[in-house]
Amino acid sequence: MDYGSLLSRTWDIIWNHKFLILLGVLVALGSGGGTGAPGSGLDFGGPSTPQQPPQAPQMPELPRWRGFENLRLPRLAGGVVILVIALIVLIGLSVWVISTIAKGGLIAGADTVAGGSTSSFGSALSAGWRRGWTLLGIAVLPAIPALLLALGVLFFFLVASGIAPELSGSIRMPLNVGAFGLLGLMGCILTPLIFVLSLLQTFANRACVLEQEGVFGAYKRGLNVLFNNIGPALVLFLIQVVLNIGLGLVMIVPGIFMALCCVLWPVLLVIQGAIAAYFSTMWTLAWREWTLPV
Repeated sequence: MDYGSLLSRTWDIIWNHKFLILLGVLVALGSGGGTGAPGSGLDFGGPSTPQQPPQAPQMPELPRWRGFENLRLPRLAGGVVILVIALIVLIGLSVWVISTIAKGGLIAGADTVAGGSTSSFGSALSAGWRRGWTLLGIAVLPAIPALLLALGVLFFFLVASGIAPELSGSIRMPLNVGAFGLLGLMGCILTPLIFVLSLLQTFANRACVLEQEGVFGAYKRGLNVLFNNIGPALVLFLIQVVLNIGLGLVMIVPGIFMALCCVLWPVLLVIQGAIAAYFSTMWTLAWREWTLPV
């Protein structure tokens, strides 16, 4: 594989077909960062109280929050909070769906242009829309082991800080050790699985859009293409890492300035869209070279 030619041709396609950058903007909207789950902030341990020898041991009391006894949240305010949370979740889900479909459109548009035909924003997005459900399934699959691992971490902390302090020492220690061992086992199994599925998602998306494969068929086809071209794929991955590091260093100061100035947010988003479009097109051209007959 001529990597220099591949990178140069990728740039030419992006520059001459700028609708791909617009699709990249939609992709970047859904890849701009995840939402964290805030902790509950509860402290089940409480302050310890000295034990008197003649008396039976007493359970530690939960901390009392003074000053809030008379506080009542109005029903209207509670309803507004629930509505806002539901709206944020709905918007986030909608952006993720649009971003996933745009990924398919970006692949289809770059493939059409690379094949010598004409394409447009509408036709490329329509191609992604037609494969939308499969693309969403491909995107969800790596999230399943990640969700299981997150539930395992949550279970461990609940046991360590919520259930175990209420038990006697003879039961608390084995329970904590068992929960920690279960979490470690889940981490050893699920973490590599998450990494592999996330890595294969790039190939599975192209098998879905360009070869009309289903969810599991796309992963199987992507794994086959990756194994048959493991050397060039690793080199291309390293090239992408180096380019990302270089772009990150160049964009540190301008990126901070644009992030702080809301007027320049569209410019920052366009830059992110152009980067997303470039790397997606690069992998699409590589896929064509690996799968199409010479």
